[in-house]
Amino acid sequence: MKIAVLSDVHGNIRALESVLDDAKELGIDQFIFLGDLVFMGLDPQLCYDRLMSRRPLITIKGNTDSNLEEIEKNNIFHDPKDQLHKLIRYCDIRLQKESKNDLETWPISQKGEIDSIPFYFCHGTPYSFSEGLTPDKEISLELSEKLGKEGVSVILCGHTHIPADFYHKGIRIINPGAIGFSFDGDVRASYAILDVKNSEVDCKIRRVDYDRESYIKEVEHASYGFNLFTKLTYALEYGRPMAN
Repeated sequence: MKIAVLSDVHGNIRALESVLDDAKELGIDQFIFLGDLVFMGLDPQLCYDRLMSRRPLITIKGNTDSNLEEIEKNNIFHDPKDQLHKLIRYCDIRLQKESKNDLETWPISQKGEIDSIPFYFCHGTPYSFSEGLTPDKEISLELSEKLGKEGVSVILCGHTHIPADFYHKGIRIINPGAIGFSFDGDVRASYAILDVKNSEVDCKIRRVDYDRESYIKEVEHASYGFNLFTKLTYALEYGRPMAN
């Protein structure tokens, strides 16, 4: 079974379309999504509609997906002039209520089996969607012990915007990278293809070009009203996060 693993679209429909087209050309029609679908981009509803049209096997909620819930509950961002508040509102008004209601039901992590192999699907870690797993950052003893008790062979996660495929104490950890914008210096969209058969998992990271220049121009135009879009523009241009 071949499965495309997607994460961190962040409202970038141009990149998402290119990834889905690439997967189609490869004959892949099974998808897993690991969170952060709509926020920090220009086309949240289009991204939601396009992803859901592919009927993904798994849909995980990311930390920025959760921000929409918090603003509805008025739990954060009380100052309407706050730039993050403004940007989340920008996303909120561009999403249909039914879409927001569906996003709210998505789990932050989920266990499951593929070809009898036990997987854990999450955005950051199985216990937090705001922490990441990377090969260059030591995993805490507490987290390591918790993971060791889960009885899984593979963890699929996103959040870091950096593709990775590594092992931690016998558990394989795969991050497909980000579709919307990357932090590894490669400006192309990133996703993973899993080939699962005979109780083994083969993983390939795919990098896909899209009309990034047009999207950058669109974001620059929007940034006149939303200052935080300058950080998005920087990431789109350089494939790195802007320094604070």
